[in-house]
Amino acid sequence: MANRANWTIHMGLVIRQCASLLGARALFESGGRTDAVVQYSEKDILTFVEWEWKRAHTDINEIKKLHSKAGQAAFQTFIGYSRVEDIQKALDQTLNTWIDAKSPLIYFLITYDVVKGNRHFVELVTYQFTKNRCKKIRSQPALPWMVNRKKFIDADENT
Repeated sequence: MANRANWTIHMGLVIRQCASLLGARALFESGGRTDAVVQYSEKDILTFVEWEWKRAHTDINEIKKLHSKAGQAAFQTFIGYSRVEDIQKALDQTLNTWIDAKSPLIYFLITYDVVKGNRHFVELVTYQFTKNRCKKIRSQPALPWMVNRKKFIDADENT
């Protein structure tokens, strides 16, 4: 079973790959102890990234850290976890914090159920927070082997 250190390494690899795909670079534990900064140059910051293994509606401070840097990047990014029954609490808490932010927050929430003490991931849901609004952008199964690939295989090349 994976531990928190393995999970942190995985998150770093994912962030670095995303930055590379965007033609940017990722710096870790940088910018005032932010988990990651994705930037094109020192003055052209795309996003500050924070992630947290603890449930998103608990006493975490990642959203506040991102809020304090909202004017310094095009947008902010949070990756977190929530039990299915706590999703609304997590969204409400984030909206209350993000209400006067200077840039959008892209909020990735991995939902899960607890089965015999272990997290069983359900969905990866993406939200966008802007000033006083939370908008669900997309959702998909949390695990790649749960994704229905048939619709992509059958899709026309021009769709």
